[in-house]
Amino acid sequence: MASRDIEVNPLSLKRLFANKPERHRKEVPDSLQFRSMRNQFGALVLLPASDNASFGAMPLDEKVVRYGRQNVLVGVLNRDYHRNFVGLREFAKENQVEAFLRPFSPKASMAEITDARQNLYLRLCARIWSISHIGLKESDLPSFRDPFAVSAAATDAPVVDKVKPKTDLARMVAAGILSPGTRIVLSYRDRDYWAVICPDGRVRLEATGAVYTNVNDAGCLIRETRTCDGMKFWCVLDEDGTRISLRARRDAAREAGTLTARRR
Repeated sequence: MASRDIEVNPLSLKRLFANKPERHRKEVPDSLQFRSMRNQFGALVLLPASDNASFGAMPLDEKVVRYGRQNVLVGVLNRDYHRNFVGLREFAKENQVEAFLRPFSPKASMAEITDARQNLYLRLCARIWSISHIGLKESDLPSFRDPFAVSAAATDAPVVDKVKPKTDLARMVAAGILSPGTRIVLSYRDRDYWAVICPDGRVRLEATGAVYTNVNDAGCLIRETRTCDGMKFWCVLDEDGTRISLRARRDAAREAGTLTARRR
């Protein structure tokens, strides 16, 4: 069989909200909160790279007019999309996503749109990857834990998996060098940003409530960079208030023999 070239239009991630914090200052006065909300999973869409570039810094209410010709998850933001997709309402009802798979009022807040879209993605993932949908039974996987299920006993406390800690901070917590609840601080442009160490070694930013797997990612958000050496920039406070970088605390623990070097 003769082969042929297949043209593929590459997709790229696009944020629903342009990097224009002044447009949302009334709702989100803090710049860090704005960046955090703008980077949430629910505020992202997939678009053809060519279209992505053409939208630039358009406000969302202008973008949605052009979204009607995009994939369903994007097109549904356009109010006219339902008219061209007869089965969409049936699909939304069958999968219980009517409240999320929909357009929004031009007056809708960033939080309302982002939260609804986040719920939409999670519910669709739960549907696609449910063990029954892929032909398995719960009895076939006795240790399986549904990542999308929230039990009635769920609390705000993070779930600590019994796995070997991978980040340096997680290893320091596991070794008792740093305690859960310890506050750490990163200074940037004459401002202090605080975070709290979680029991599993992740960090929660106090300004946004967002939880990050490692200090590098939390630092990237604050410093507005693609990479960040979190162990260098995040600090703990000594008893006298002196700031000590996480890297310095880690290295001191290694020298004292209370923390072994991580194997590469």
